[in-house]
Amino acid sequence: MVRHILRTFFILASFVNNGIAQDLDARLDRFFERKMEKAQIAGLQAAFISNGKLEWTGSYGKKDVLKNTSVNDSTLFMIASCSKPVTALGLMKLHNKGLIDLDDDINDYLPFGIVIPNYPSEAITFRMLLAHTSSLRDDTPLLVSLYTFEEGGDSPISLENFIRDYFLRDGRYYHPEKNFLNARPGTVKDYSNVGYALIGYLIEQITGKDFSKYMYEEIFEPLGMNSSYWFLADVPHNNISMPHEFVESKKPDSVYKVLKHYGFPDYPDGQLRTHVSDYAQIIKLMVNNGKVNGSRFLKEETMKDFLGIQFPEANKWQAVAWNYNEFDNWLYYLFIPRLPSHTGVDPGVATVTSFDPKTGNGAIVFANTLTHNFEGHKIFYMDMVKRLLKKAKRLNK
Repeated sequence: MVRHILRTFFILASFVNNGIAQDLDARLDRFFERKMEKAQIAGLQAAFISNGKLEWTGSYGKKDVLKNTSVNDSTLFMIASCSKPVTALGLMKLHNKGLIDLDDDINDYLPFGIVIPNYPSEAITFRMLLAHTSSLRDDTPLLVSLYTFEEGGDSPISLENFIRDYFLRDGRYYHPEKNFLNARPGTVKDYSNVGYALIGYLIEQITGKDFSKYMYEEIFEPLGMNSSYWFLADVPHNNISMPHEFVESKKPDSVYKVLKHYGFPDYPDGQLRTHVSDYAQIIKLMVNNGKVNGSRFLKEETMKDFLGIQFPEANKWQAVAWNYNEFDNWLYYLFIPRLPSHTGVDPGVATVTSFDPKTGNGAIVFANTLTHNFEGHKIFYMDMVKRLLKKAKRLNK
């Protein structure tokens, strides 16, 4: 009799739990569909992690409005600068193995020297690159000119050639003022895409492997990120979201321009194509203190470096890749906690991720359209992230 009662109880509990999960899915579906329409986003993926586990993913809208093809859970999105924490993880893995120290001079690992023109005797360290305090500056008009917008596809310029041409005095992209700050390395934070491109090249020099090959073998494969690619040429299918630009509103629909898939030579700073389920493995690693499925992937001391503030006098919020002030607006932090986060922006690309190492909760949103007004920005960077973190917290009670 007791066994029968217990069995009935567990069956009823299962139905209740399934009902709650289905209700959660339905509410989140309605929320994202409504918010996407208001923000005029063509296609989107979202996910949340609760208590260190990936608990929910959602896919909405169109991956290509011209072909009327829909986003699904396997659709890849280009994630722009949300690639940087992944690139940082590649370098931190080398640090974890004792192959480098974060305070080493990078020139000890390069076949040539890179110096800040007005501070030639000052070392640039790995830690400075990771925390955007290296005094390496983006020549943004130049970098944009190297995108393959017209022809599409991966850049024909190799990472090594780009690095040499940008940082060496005889390079075709070299400029002593546009490419470098007039500041001692380690004293000023200045967000640097080229610094992260240099991290990719340093990984190649240290390991003797192409950056993309190293990342697959040492990061993607061990973490189970089987749908993450640095190059279009490596993607074995066509389920990739096209980049979209919002053009205008015409009732009942919005009008978009569909861009070509593009690339750029400084690709370690932003060219990763993946989906939220794969990227969730990065967040799970962060909130599980460096463990993967209970096994140690990064040492505890490595994780302290990863999530700790690096140069408090230069910037009191900047960790390795992650920023505790990513949204740079005090109003934002009235609504959600100040958490390690990252955003990504490129033509036809908007991404955001935020997580709480203490609770094990996190949120990820990838979109194939840049928001273009205040309401759109608020929806994408605040409302969506806040809702996902709220759901994660509720499930984590």
